[in-house]
Amino acid sequence: MATPKNNSVAKAFQILNTLSGSRGDMTASEVARAVGGTVATVHRFLMTLEELGVVARNAHGRYQLGMVLADLGDRVEHNKLLLDAVQPHLDALAARYREAAHVAVRNGKGAAYVAHSLPDRSLQLGHGAGVVPLHCSALGKVLLAGLRGAERERVLAGLELERHTAATIADRPRLAAELDRIALQGHAADNEEWEEGLRGVAVPIHDGHGQVVAAMGVSGPASRFDHTAIARCRDDLAARAGQVARRLFMESRTLPNKARPRGSFPHLKRVGDFVFISGTSARRPDDSFDGVRIDPDGRVRLDIRRQTRAVFENINDMLASVGASLADLVDVQAYLASIEDYDGFNAVYAEFFGPDGPTRTTVAVAGLPHPHQLLMVRGVAHKPLVLG
Repeated sequence: MATPKNNSVAKAFQILNTLSGSRGDMTASEVARAVGGTVATVHRFLMTLEELGVVARNAHGRYQLGMVLADLGDRVEHNKLLLDAVQPHLDALAARYREAAHVAVRNGKGAAYVAHSLPDRSLQLGHGAGVVPLHCSALGKVLLAGLRGAERERVLAGLELERHTAATIADRPRLAAELDRIALQGHAADNEEWEEGLRGVAVPIHDGHGQVVAAMGVSGPASRFDHTAIARCRDDLAARAGQVARRLFMESRTLPNKARPRGSFPHLKRVGDFVFISGTSARRPDDSFDGVRIDPDGRVRLDIRRQTRAVFENINDMLASVGASLADLVDVQAYLASIEDYDGFNAVYAEFFGPDGPTRTTVAVAGLPHPHQLLMVRGVAHKPLVLG
């Protein structure tokens, strides 16, 4: 028999869809007419949704969508970043070990799957989607162990240590000691603690600050996923988690549509929340320079204003490749071939930044790599990458 639909949930989403499709805010009466309900009933729904932060009411008593939905939308986008980074690894793990591979993030009192890959096997245990307990799953214990100090104590105090099997750790001091061991050794195991006949192993994925933002694991039937298989899989998981962290939080990029660096270095490097831009000029991909004019008599004329504008447009394009922009720059260092170009550089700089822009250092140098190059600029941007 099919599970019956919850009409209250359906009505709540009908109301939310109505508010979403409105060009402005709406009164309770207008919402009631749109969904075909009584004002009293719709008003009760709106009041509940308002308490939850899902809808908001302005000073005139009219309703609109609330910030909770915006936050949930952000979480979907952030989880998509994680999904794109981990899915190839999960697929490879499932194919290599022929067991289920998962990535989860902490969601309240549980570990919520954001990605998984299932093997081509007829016998599979465990769950491919949803939320698993923090205290008795390998993924959950990794996420708990990654919490520090008072935050871990607070989360542990709020957990109901439900005993799912005879192996479940339901004693708080014993669980706390287990989490200390997991934090030290860098992995967690689930030896039929959550589900009889199911074993699992998981490792943390760290952000640029060393914080645990997700857990990656493999699980399978205890009959074939023995301690030898777990040990072999654990090392593979740790290597792949490191690759995911480097891709998300520390990566180097050389952009194909920009002039290639004149050496063995990238255009930019992301390290955690910071993006470092290598010295950038007005050089084009064909090695010519913007802001250069050659007269019929062969005289070369260089335009500092055009080169400055091209430099910051190049930097903006580079930042865009990692989801940032010039507005995220926190520090700029400019190197001029001649201090006589300082005023022209300043004039164009003011087109991009105001007094509240990045800190800046500007110096004149003895020389730059090309005779047509009037300046080089490097910068540091701050663009937090949030997951979960």
